[in-house]
Amino acid sequence: MKKVEVYFLINLGAILSLFAIEGELGEYMRRQDDILLEVAKDKLESMVTVENINSLHSDSLYKFTFDVEGEYEKNSVEVKTKFTLNDTSVTDFEYDVLADAFLIDGSYVAELPLSKFDVYQDKRFDVELSIGFIPNISQQTLNNWEIIFGSMKIASTIEKNISDKVSRDGSFTMKRNLDAPITPVPMEGQKTDFFVIFDKKRYTVLKGLVWEIPITIGGVFSNKDFEVSVTGGNDMISNLNQGTPRTTLIGVAANNGGSIEVTGIRKRDSKVVNAKTKIVVVEPQWASPPDMSEIYTGEKYKFDLRVKSLSRDRVSVRLSGSLQKAPKNFDNSEISVGPYKETGDLKLETLVDGTVLKNLIYSIEVKKLPPPSITYKRRPGTNELTLEVITYGKNNAVDKVFPIGGISGKPFEIDSRKYGNRKVTRYRFEISRPAFGSIQSVKIKIKDSNGLMRDSENEFEYFE
Repeated sequence: MKKVEVYFLINLGAILSLFAIEGELGEYMRRQDDILLEVAKDKLESMVTVENINSLHSDSLYKFTFDVEGEYEKNSVEVKTKFTLNDTSVTDFEYDVLADAFLIDGSYVAELPLSKFDVYQDKRFDVELSIGFIPNISQQTLNNWEIIFGSMKIASTIEKNISDKVSRDGSFTMKRNLDAPITPVPMEGQKTDFFVIFDKKRYTVLKGLVWEIPITIGGVFSNKDFEVSVTGGNDMISNLNQGTPRTTLIGVAANNGGSIEVTGIRKRDSKVVNAKTKIVVVEPQWASPPDMSEIYTGEKYKFDLRVKSLSRDRVSVRLSGSLQKAPKNFDNSEISVGPYKETGDLKLETLVDGTVLKNLIYSIEVKKLPPPSITYKRRPGTNELTLEVITYGKNNAVDKVFPIGGISGKPFEIDSRKYGNRKVTRYRFEISRPAFGSIQSVKIKIKDSNGLMRDSENEFEYFE
């Protein structure tokens, strides 16, 4: 009875130890995920930028406007602003003003009564933005992370950790402290002058597509305080939407581009200002051109037809072809096709804002999985051969190499690389001495992971 009790205590101790190790392992794995998330935090924060900041006021209202750009899901951004008193004329006193910012006409606007700033309306305030958003990580960003962290596996793990964090918290939140302070009501000598400016000296637009270019307006409070008109390059402009702090020019890139000039007039003092920019028209291109014009039955494939220089939410895909009974539209740039049981063809059309881009149409042929293909390369003046085997299919590979005759020793693998849905594996071996004459017949059989076979018989001259 005592032995049983001892054994029971030993086994119970072992079980408890296993539970402890398992708990420590789980905690270790969680710490690794947190470390990866922390490492990627600065990369994630750089996905969102704050631009086109403007500070305006009327007799009773203060308006702080800005744009938020980056890789995030549409309508997922929530911004809270915090204005903190930081003026050398006021010391040993803390004063904060809080306000939510709302999306209005493409810009975020925090509007609040001037009375919120109390007697400090002409003092300097630091601005902190708390930006909550749901990341929409592009393939290009993942590719950049792969380069930075040295592995796509790490990049994919970081993406998953971010997704898990968003699932838990509802969104990812970052703090952004603006470089320059604001003054709600500047003194007379500090008042912002009237200005009309383009964000860039040159804009690249895609041929055949409608484009929009923003103009920043400053020194006025509302739309009725000024007028803006196109005074150069009118043939490129189809519409002008006047607004403050952002006015938008709309056009269609049907020509080779050129210069555009706009003129703004402030009504209260007839102040006139001009701004110029240049339009450069280019042909649309895929961000990452598809590289598989041939796919295979029984396999599923994903294609990303994002268009370079365009936000992902403007791009959609139309699928048609002999394997698609009726054309089908997908509301984003990514599309999955297959697995198909039959052979046939597919056509992927890239659309921007519902318009088909005629030069961005991709044709795909669906075939049955073929057996491996075999080629030889010989090192000049020697009996050394390199055997190159191509296996077809996303997860296919060489299963076995059967040397049947004409080979000295056993072929050994020297290289293996994957190209889309094909894998190239190279082997090296020596031609064996023929029984008679100088010609040797090399016979090899290859079997792939799908059980498909390829026999090869080739004659080579043997060098003494």
